[in-house]
Amino acid sequence: MEQDGYVPNPSVSASRPPSVLSVNTVAELAAALGQLRRWARPSPADDPPTLRVLADRTGVPLATLSNALSGRILPGTRVVYAFARACGLPDDDVTAWTEARQRAADNRRAHRRAAAASAVPAPGMATVGLAAAPAAQTAIILTAMPTAVAASYLTTLPPDQAGRYLTAMPGEAAADCLRTMPAHAVLDCLIAMPATTAAGLLQTESLVVAADHLQSMPPSAGQAVLAALPSAVSARLLYEMPRQNALALVAGMPTDWKTTLMADPALPTALAIEVLYSANYTWATTVLDAIGTSRAAKIIASLPPDAAAGLLTGLAPARACDLLTRIPADRAARVLTETDPRDAVSLLTALPTATATAALATLPLNEAATLLEAAGASHRHRLLAHTEPRRARALRTTIPVPRPPQEPQDPADQAPPAGVPHR
Repeated sequence: MEQDGYVPNPSVSASRPPSVLSVNTVAELAAALGQLRRWARPSPADDPPTLRVLADRTGVPLATLSNALSGRILPGTRVVYAFARACGLPDDDVTAWTEARQRAADNRRAHRRAAAASAVPAPGMATVGLAAAPAAQTAIILTAMPTAVAASYLTTLPPDQAGRYLTAMPGEAAADCLRTMPAHAVLDCLIAMPATTAAGLLQTESLVVAADHLQSMPPSAGQAVLAALPSAVSARLLYEMPRQNALALVAGMPTDWKTTLMADPALPTALAIEVLYSANYTWATTVLDAIGTSRAAKIIASLPPDAAAGLLTGLAPARACDLLTRIPADRAARVLTETDPRDAVSLLTALPTATATAALATLPLNEAATLLEAAGASHRHRLLAHTEPRRARALRTTIPVPRPPQEPQDPADQAPPAGVPHR
C-alpha cells in the first residue's frame, strides 16, 4: 500500500516493526523512532532512509525530525504520525505510535508537577501571587503548570518580568509557552531576554516563525541575537526574510561576524552576493581572499562578469587565477573580456594552459585573437599549440602578424634613377 509517496519493500515490511508498548518517556520515544527508521530500509542491503528523505516524504522540516530523534524535545503528534507513515507502517499500527507519544507527554507533565511539588512555596504565595516568589521558584511552578495556563499568566506580566521567568525555565518548557503566547507578547519577551536565551528559544521554532520574530525586533536587539546564533542558523534565518530586512540586519554586524557568515555554506550564494554588494570594495575583496576557495569560486561564477572582473582585480594574481580555474570556462572567458586589458593578459598568461585554452575556445574569434595578440609571442605559441587545430589556424589568420623591421639601405647601394649616370 502506498503511503505519502512511499511504497515499503514487502520483504522488509514483512518483518515486525519495533514495538512501542513500553515507551513512556521522551527519550524512549526518540529511541523507538530511530529503530523505526532503521526498520524502514527498502531492502536488507540498503541504508535506512535519511532524515532529509523523510523530511521530503512528510513535509516536516529537517530540524524538527532531528529534534524528534534527539530525545531532548517531545515531537508533536502530527510529527510522530507523519514519521510513522513515511517509514511504511500500516495505518492500523500508526495509532500505537501516537498513543506512545501521548504517554511520553503525560509522563513529562507528571515529572514537572513533581518537581514543582518539591519546591516549598514562599509564605503568603497563594494570596500575593506568583510574582512575589523568586524568579527561579516561579519558573519551577510555571513549568509544572499546563502550558496554556502558564502562557496565559506570562502574557499578563510586563515583558521584562515574563522574560526573566522564561529565562529561568527549562528551554523546552519556555519554548512551549512561547508557542502558545500571542505573537506580540512573544516578541516583547524575546526583546527583554538576554540575547543568548532568545537565540536558544528561536532555534526551537520553525525557520519562518523565527525569522519573523528576528526581523520584527529593533535592529540592535536583532543583531545581538544574530551574534549569539550559530552562523549556519543565522544564514538560514536571513534567507527567510525579505532581502532588504536581512541586509539591514547584516549591515550593522561586526566585520568578523560578516566574514564568518560569508564563509558558511549554509548562506545561499544569492544572499552572499547581496551582502558583498552592500559592503565596500576593500572588505569584499578581503572576504573573497579569506573564505574557502570553492566557496569564493562559486560566488565569482554567480556574479555578472564585470563585477567578477572588478573583484578579481583586487586579489593577488595567484588567488585570482585559482578562482578562475574553478569556474566554468565560458564564465572565465567572459570575466577575462570584462577585465582591464593589461590585467586580463596577466591572468590569461598565468592560468594553467588547459584552463586558458578552454576559456579562449568559448570566445568569439576576434576577442580570442585580441587577447592572444596582447599575450606576447611565447605565450601565444604555447596556447595555440594546445588549441584545436582548425581553431588555431583561424586564430593565426586573424591575429595581425607584425612584419619584421627592414634595415635602412646604404644610399650608395641604391640604384640611380633612370637617365642619371652612375658615378
